[in-house]
Amino acid sequence: PARWEPEGSSPDQTTGIYPHFVTPGIENHVVPNQVPPKGMSCRPDWIRLIGPESQFKEVNRILLRQLGPSTGRNKGAIYFDEGIQWHPGVLLSFGHRSKIVMVDLQGSRLATMKTVEAMRLTSSIMMEGFRCNRIDLAVDHVETNHQLYNKALKSCKAGQLCKLRSYSPNPRYKADGTPTCLLLNLGKRDSDICARIYDKGLETETLEAGMWERFEMEIKNARANEVCMTLVSAGDRLPEALWRYVIGAVDFRIANGRSELARRPQAKWWARYIGQATPLDTPPIPKESSLYSWCSWFRSSPGRRLLQLAQIFGIPPQELLLQLIEGLEPAKTIVPATVEAELISRHTQGQPTANS
Repeated sequence: PARWEPEGSSPDQTTGIYPHFVTPGIENHVVPNQVPPKGMSCRPDWIRLIGPESQFKEVNRILLRQLGPSTGRNKGAIYFDEGIQWHPGVLLSFGHRSKIVMVDLQGSRLATMKTVEAMRLTSSIMMEGFRCNRIDLAVDHVETNHQLYNKALKSCKAGQLCKLRSYSPNPRYKADGTPTCLLLNLGKRDSDICARIYDKGLETETLEAGMWERFEMEIKNARANEVCMTLVSAGDRLPEALWRYVIGAVDFRIANGRSELARRPQAKWWARYIGQATPLDTPPIPKESSLYSWCSWFRSSPGRRLLQLAQIFGIPPQELLLQLIEGLEPAKTIVPATVEAELISRHTQGQPTANS
């Protein structure tokens, strides 16, 4: 399931739409799946990063430094002209009409890396002005007897699924009734957030049914960038943060006629599964603003707070602002506000003000 990818429009930094990803030579090459150790484990299973074409050489150097020599070239992801790959599961795509490049770190590569190393690589790329456009988070259960697929499917049929509004079971069986695939899709695949519960042991043909189950969350667009930045900065608490995001994607509550979630008790199996963990929500992120709306937002929120703090400390607001931005590097991402600012700067002298 982690390899599936819907058809979509060309990737663009302002819309956040992600492309159909095809890695020639990787999907046709069977990579042995390593079964995680007994118990529960958490890790990212796909990270997609999009950045400006001007940073192609630098991000290529980062990948060469971290992964060694590339293993070949191909046509890249769809909507791109070329690609450089590091087998298994890493593709740098370039040659796009929007002057962007894209890095895909697939699960086949992430499974071979320590999570801290994967996030360090991700952080290095993001420091070059890249944004995370998609991130998959995987929670594996090996020989824990949680029976997630069966229990979640039963809850969905009982009308207990919350947060995500739809579900789609997709099991497959042999003629004698032996399962060959147990997959439960939660939510719509083309939305910013969806989830999957499936039998990874059956998918990889490594273990019998119920021995290795995966609970997986897929996050795209602006929400993916927020989650990725949180995980990058989580340090030793990364597995905990990842786990809390996954269980925050859905909820299973008894259908008692109430519309408010707080008035619907959680399904017993779900309450036992999440235990004392506090789920982390991924609320919608406002769309990128124009220069005018960004300036208006700054004046109404951080600007007013800046003045308040300056009064408390008894210093000019300019001095406080200089202290707050000391040591920071200018952002490199291209958003509508920066595009408008560049156009204004070409036709005016000096820096535009919030009222211009």
